[in-house]
Amino acid sequence: MRLQIPWMHAFLLLAISLPYFVNLGTSSLWDASEAFYAETPREMLASGDYVAPHFNFAPRVQKPPLAYWIIALSYQLFGIGEFAVRLPGALAGIGVILFTYGIARLLYSPRAALMAAAMTATTARIFILARRLPIDIFLLFFLIGTLFFLVHAIRLQKTHWWIAAYFFAALGFLTKGPVAVIIPAVAVIAWAFIGRRLKAADFRFLPGAAVFAAVVLPWYLLVYYRHGWTYIAPFFLRDNLGRFASEDFGPSRGLLYYFGVGISDFFPWSILALCACGVLWRCRKTEHPFRSLEYGLPILWCAFTFLLFSLSKNKQEYYIAPIYPVAAALMAGVLDKMIERQTAKSGTAPRTFQQAPLSWCFWGLGLQALLLSVFSLSTFYIFRFFMPEIAPLYHNIASLVLVAGCGAFVWSIARRRLAPSLIILTALLWIMYLMCVTVYLPGLERYRPVKGLCRLIEAQRDADAEAGYFRTAVPSMAFYLRRPIFEESNAIEMRRRLRSGKRVFCILSRKSYDSLISDSPDGIYILARQPRFSMRMDAFLNTRYAQEEELLLISNRPAELIGSAGDRATS
Repeated sequence: MRLQIPWMHAFLLLAISLPYFVNLGTSSLWDASEAFYAETPREMLASGDYVAPHFNFAPRVQKPPLAYWIIALSYQLFGIGEFAVRLPGALAGIGVILFTYGIARLLYSPRAALMAAAMTATTARIFILARRLPIDIFLLFFLIGTLFFLVHAIRLQKTHWWIAAYFFAALGFLTKGPVAVIIPAVAVIAWAFIGRRLKAADFRFLPGAAVFAAVVLPWYLLVYYRHGWTYIAPFFLRDNLGRFASEDFGPSRGLLYYFGVGISDFFPWSILALCACGVLWRCRKTEHPFRSLEYGLPILWCAFTFLLFSLSKNKQEYYIAPIYPVAAALMAGVLDKMIERQTAKSGTAPRTFQQAPLSWCFWGLGLQALLLSVFSLSTFYIFRFFMPEIAPLYHNIASLVLVAGCGAFVWSIARRRLAPSLIILTALLWIMYLMCVTVYLPGLERYRPVKGLCRLIEAQRDADAEAGYFRTAVPSMAFYLRRPIFEESNAIEMRRRLRSGKRVFCILSRKSYDSLISDSPDGIYILARQPRFSMRMDAFLNTRYAQEEELLLISNRPAELIGSAGDRATS
């Protein structure tokens, strides 16, 4: 498998990137996170204030402004809409793939670079972030870019590579704060200390600090001049320190939470990653991989990122996403050596990792094949449950393609061919991702009704009416209605709002609606009801749960232009 021709590398990189760009504007905004990064830059354009971010026309102090600026620029180029929201994230996702390719090529070989890029492109968490959560894919782009330039700087000790690393770290800081500096700084300093490779002067601290300050300080000084500590203190004290040290700002999970998350989000590559770790551990005494730049720096990067967020009181599954591209590069480097061992002619096999048995890789591939085969055989039922309106032909085709791909995968494993097995696995995952964005993602739109419900509100042509949601976070209402919305969680206050005499539109779940009308259903009208998509296991196993999650549009007045859509609420 010698793919040394540059245009072939370019073609393969373009091909594996294709699913990231298909149907970007087809589906409506995902609540809740994507809505914040769609509406805030829209309000920047509307107000002309690019310094102080606002959401729902109130200060949004949780994050620095770079992600909003990037999307605002996309709005200027392509117009305000879902496509313009998602295009920068897709481009950042491709940037992550390319930087991972570059890191693996610098550390290992062109073949390892292609494998690392393919693994990164077919990692579920990275794919999801690129298509629905702009700020985290931007942060990932700047983090992996920082590592790419750090590897160059360490190898060549040229000042301009260090400057590029500091510049990317500064952009990451302006995207999501200190984590963009902490991860690369600790990883590199720890590696330099363990390997005794770099002196303090080698890090170019003074020119790097000057570049960092030139990128980061202007916004902080300007926002402080205009608004004092309003946008600074809450971000550092509450959104960073508070989330790390307190359980009050988000879900708290156990210390071992990220073990399960890493295995599932990096699946199926997580299984091979465990095998690669076993290979490195087995050969630690002869190869000394933990002190080398090729293996030591990626290992420390992944280990510190995992430890940092495991110790955090607030845990989100996507926090450890910076591990996956680096783990892909590391794993590609190990697999490249194993492939070289297997394909080398007798007497010319490389001595690298000679003590690691190839059988470990095939056991890992065999486990992947088993799990993927089970999933492939169950896809018809899964797709039919979540998307019953899609023609059965599409379900059958998907199942047949996946079963055939798993069959080819098993056949290559049985022949003990490592390189063909990895190619088939990558192709199978690529087909799955492409089918998801071309067939199944558009099919889910009927289960994401907020955009349609907002159109019904606009159809009433009542500019003075209040609109918002009750105990059901759908902040995309602000984006689709282009006006302030209320966010209510108190039932007493919600009833008072409905009885205020002003026309009110409210989106809520069936369960929240039942609790709201338990005392007095009079004067509340259901204007529309729509099923809502949920990937929770409760919805898969419990029909009643799915009914409770149905979204309703209610009002304190009957519909005027919807015709028969409105009906009087009953208890």
